Formats: sequence, C-alpha cells, structure tokens
Amino acid sequence: MDELKALRFKVLWPHLENAQACEIEPDGDDTTFHMAAFRKGQNVGTATFILQKNDKFPTKYQYRLRAMATDPSVRGLGVGALLVQKGIEELNQRNVDLLWCDARLIATGFYEKLDFKIKGQVYTVPKIGPHKLMYKELKKGM
Repeated sequence: MDELKALRFKVLWPHLENAQACEIEPDGDDTTFHMAAFRKGQNVGTATFILQKNDKFPTKYQYRLRAMATDPSVRGLGVGALLVQKGIEELNQRNVDLLWCDARLIATGFYEKLDFKIKGQVYTVPKIGPHKLMYKELKKGM
C-alpha cells in the first residue's frame, strides 16, 4: 500500500503533506480492490476500485474508480488502460452494473478511449482543478 500512496502523492496529490496523507478512507474496505502495475520493480501505475453509489445514476450496483495514476515515465505505453481493463474484468466477475469516476479534464480523452461517457458539466475540485463525471456501463458475464 505504501507504493500506491507514493505514486498517488507524486502524480495526483503533491499538494498534500506527504505520501502517507494520500490514503483514502475506503482503501481498507473489504469491497475495495487495488490494481497496480510494476516496471523494473517500480510501481508505475495504480487504480483503486471502490463500492460506492452515485445517485446521479439509476443503476443499483456501482463502483467508483479513484486514485488512478500512472508515472509520467510510462505515459502512452498503455499502462493506465490495462489497469482499467483488468479492473473492469474483476467488476464483471462481481456483476457490477456501472463504473464511474471524477475525471480530471486532462484525462477525459483517456477515459473516452475506454468508452466512458460524460455526465453533466465541468466542476472544480478544490486544490486539484476542473473535473467531469464520467461513467461506463458494464457488460455482465464478459
């Protein structure tokens, strides 16, 4: 978990005090799972999947993708896409209906390539910047 928090600190939340401050409350929940990618022994990608319903979607069984980060040294190599795809495989095993995330504006193109759709308008997350709510309906049994 320390390696995941270190990557979160480096890529997502450098405004926080340190890497230990990058732990999020659902990290240890029984229903939460984490994906990580390693290259030459270094953690270069992370994604956290949290059982969390967003009332903006009518579907019952939803997961949230959060703390998605790839090290700049591997951007464009497909690491992030592989993390999301492997996470979706696990969600399909769990018969989840929908995956959603709060996507930074700079990442919306990445999610659109993975067939995520945008819902609503741009909003700002304090100290982080503009985001869009994005989602992907999942095909059960795949």
